[in-house]
Amino acid sequence: MPLARLSRCLLALLALALLAAPLAGAANDAGEPFFPRAGSRAFDVAHYEVSLAYRPAKRSLEATTTIEAKATRGLKRFSLDLDGLTVTRVTVDGVRAAFGRGRDKLKIVPKTPPAKGERFTVVVDYHGHPRRVVDTDGSSEGWIVTPDGAFGVGEPQGTPAWIPCNNVLYDKARFSFHLTVPARLSGVANGRLTSVTSHGGRRTFEWVESQPMATYLALVDIGAGRLTGSTIDGLPSWTLIDPALAKRSRNALAQLPEIVRFESSIYGPYPFDAAGSVVDNAPKLGYALETQTRPIYAFAPDLTTVVHETAHQWFGDSVGLRRWPNIWLNEGFATWTEWYYAERHGGRSARQIFTKLYRVPASDTAFWEPPAGHPGQSKNLFTTSTYVRGAMTLEALRLQIGTKKMLKVLRLWATDQRHATGDIDQFTTLAEEVSGQDLKPLFRRWLDSRGKPARA
Repeated sequence: MPLARLSRCLLALLALALLAAPLAGAANDAGEPFFPRAGSRAFDVAHYEVSLAYRPAKRSLEATTTIEAKATRGLKRFSLDLDGLTVTRVTVDGVRAAFGRGRDKLKIVPKTPPAKGERFTVVVDYHGHPRRVVDTDGSSEGWIVTPDGAFGVGEPQGTPAWIPCNNVLYDKARFSFHLTVPARLSGVANGRLTSVTSHGGRRTFEWVESQPMATYLALVDIGAGRLTGSTIDGLPSWTLIDPALAKRSRNALAQLPEIVRFESSIYGPYPFDAAGSVVDNAPKLGYALETQTRPIYAFAPDLTTVVHETAHQWFGDSVGLRRWPNIWLNEGFATWTEWYYAERHGGRSARQIFTKLYRVPASDTAFWEPPAGHPGQSKNLFTTSTYVRGAMTLEALRLQIGTKKMLKVLRLWATDQRHATGDIDQFTTLAEEVSGQDLKPLFRRWLDSRGKPARA
C-alpha cells in the first residue's frame, strides 16, 4: 500500500476511534442539571448563520448552519446538539472534518484542532424532515407542522431539531437567518428584516438578530398571511398573522405599542432593536413563547398573553437564565407584570389578585408545589407554581419593601443584567441591597419551602 494512502487510512481510523469514544466529561460538561447531555463548555459561540430552505409539500428542509466560535480548551474533538436530520458535510475552518452521530449529538473531529483561545468556524450541511420534540411534561416544541407551513421553537430543548447548536442557556450568540420558502408564503425569524428577494417561484427572507440570544429563543415561522411592518416610537416592528386567526388577534396585538411603552417605563428601555408578533395556527400546541424580539402565539392571543410575552423581552430574553432550575426569574416576573399592568390600566390590583390566590387551601398541592425556586426536575419547569406562586413571591416582596423600592429592584435587575444571565441568588442579593432589609426569611418561605407559604 502506498505510504500516502496508508497515512490517509490511519487518519481515518483515528477519526473513527475518536468519534466512537465518549466525549470527555460529556455527561456533565455544560453543568445543566435538568438537561445534562445538552451543550458544552469547550467553546463559546459568537454567531450562527442559518440558511434554510423549506418545502411544505414534502415537509422537508435543506440547510446550512455556519457557527463562529472560540475554543475554551484545545478541541481535538467536540460536539454540537442536533436532533435527527441527515448531515452530509462538516468543515472546520474550511477543511472537511470527520463527523458522526450519537443520539442527539453531532460529533466532530477537525483535521487541525483549534487551540485554546483560538477562533474557528464550523459549517454544517444537513437535510431531512425535522421533528417535533416532546418534553418530559408532555408538551411539544422543535419543528411544528401547520396547515400551510411550519415553525420552529425551542423552549427548553427543541432548537436542535432544526439548528446544530450549543444548546445551553449561558452561551448567547448573535444570529442571522436566510429563509427560502414558496413565494406564496412568508418566512419570519428573530430580529430585523434586512431583505426579501424573489427567484424561481420562491422567496428568501433575511433576518438579523444583532443582540445576544440563547438558542432556545430562536424562531422560524413559515406560513401564509401578510407580513406587515410598522414602528413603535421609532422601534421597527414586524408581524405575521395566520389569515384564519387575523380577526380574533387584531385587538390584542393592536395594544403592543402601549404595552412596550408601559413596560419600558418601569423596566427601562426596550432591550432589542426590533419587535413584533407571529400568530400561527397550531391549536394542538396550546401555548405562546417569548421568542426574542418577536413572540409566537399558536392561537389568537388575548391582551394578558401579549403583556406576558412582551415582559419576557426583559425577563428571560435580555436577562437570561444561567440554569433551568431558576425558571422563576422568567415566568414569575412575566406573570407579575400581567397583574401590575392590569392594576395600572383600571383592573384589579396585584394585591387583590394576590389576596384571592392566597385563599387557595394548603391541601391544593398542585397549586403550591413544587416551590417556585426549586422545581426539582424538568417536568416541573412550567407548573402553576412557577408562574403563579412565582408572581406571588414578587407581590409578597412588594408588600414588604414597598412599591417604589420593588420597582427599583426590577429596573436595576433588567438594566444591570442586560443581555447577560443571572440567578436567584444574585436577584435576592440585589433586593436586599436596595431595600436595606434582611429578606432571606421571605424568599425562603416563597421560593424554597414546600407547601403553602406562611404570611409574615
